[in-house]
Amino acid sequence: MARLGEILLSRGDLPEPRLREALEGQVIYGGRLGTNLLELGAVTEEALAQALSAQHGCPALWGELGLDQNALALLTPDRVDRLEAVPLRVEGRRLSVLVRDPRNLTALDELAFATGKEVRPVVVAESRLFELMRRHFGLHRPMRGVEAVSSRAVRHQAEEAVAAAGGGPDLMDEADFAALYDHVASGAPPPGPAPGAATSPGAVPRPGPPPLPRRDAFQGALVNDQEVLAALQEDAERSAARGEHGISLGAAARAEALPLSFEEAGKALAGVEDREAIARVVLRCARSHFRRAVLLTVRGRQADGWEGLGAGVTPQTVARVHVRLDQPGLFQMVVDSRAHFLGPLQKTEANVRFLRALGGGAPRNSFAMPVLARGQVVNVLYGDNGRGALLDPGGVGELLILATRIAQSYDVLLSRAR
Repeated sequence: MARLGEILLSRGDLPEPRLREALEGQVIYGGRLGTNLLELGAVTEEALAQALSAQHGCPALWGELGLDQNALALLTPDRVDRLEAVPLRVEGRRLSVLVRDPRNLTALDELAFATGKEVRPVVVAESRLFELMRRHFGLHRPMRGVEAVSSRAVRHQAEEAVAAAGGGPDLMDEADFAALYDHVASGAPPPGPAPGAATSPGAVPRPGPPPLPRRDAFQGALVNDQEVLAALQEDAERSAARGEHGISLGAAARAEALPLSFEEAGKALAGVEDREAIARVVLRCARSHFRRAVLLTVRGRQADGWEGLGAGVTPQTVARVHVRLDQPGLFQMVVDSRAHFLGPLQKTEANVRFLRALGGGAPRNSFAMPVLARGQVVNVLYGDNGRGALLDPGGVGELLILATRIAQSYDVLLSRAR
């Protein structure tokens, strides 16, 4: 099968320098090549869809799509979430389904069995599929590709409207701008950053030894008042009732989830082949110190769940993690200061939302550290010991040293992508 990049190059739809740029972005941020190309503005969604059609030998669609309500009713959100397939149209015994990978025959067979229909795949861009999953099934994925481009376009329209009105940032407060933004977006506020979101003036790379543990990053109440704790505990119980806590793993998967020592992790990072391998090594090492650990990907002013490991952590819980970095909280502090955090979480909206998404209640203290690549924070590692528990800070130094090894692994992967 021809590679997507080669097809786009041969059709004249993509300059080679932009392909290299997208491949580097894929190393850092993951996602499909097409998603990274759309974010760079290197191709149109139409050109990408036509290339995907040629690559897979099946029909493709792009742009705003009208979905058949009868088809949508055939699948539950849980199955759509797991199989990443959205019903398009049902005609008698035939069901057309939007997918990003029509080669996933296992998923297509399950769809056919669940619906009793003859399933016909239609390929779409990954980010278009995720946008439809969000809109029709309430399923959240990182806002990338066509969604991110649309969000930037809406923001640009709002800013142009401000300029046309003769005002600027100094003449319009945040609430007024947000109202205008929402109006231009037809009442759909994007999860992106607020205009003019400030970053820490000290946000520069830190060479040399890692800083000492930080316990005084926030001022204010802790996430320990009875109302918040009760709400978090209710969320944890509901998640447990849905069966999200505790998944059955095969022997190979169990081996991949075993904790790694610092020495083992260092050796493993030296031979990683892709970003997923980096995630596995980092999380397994974190599991030797924490009861649960989550790795987030940072892109712009948003941090999204990438991978997780430990008690109660499933792909579904990680997929729910979305943190805005324009709101005060643990992740904003870690990203802006490029320093790690160790201590109790403060009661900010962003922190409470994060704990709700992760489930399992509030810990007594938490750890988070930034992971850099090419001088930018690209990931944040979070760890704790679960509801009401303290973590032992003894292994934090090893993790901070490991962060520099992770950066080196990213550099190696980026070199290969050129």
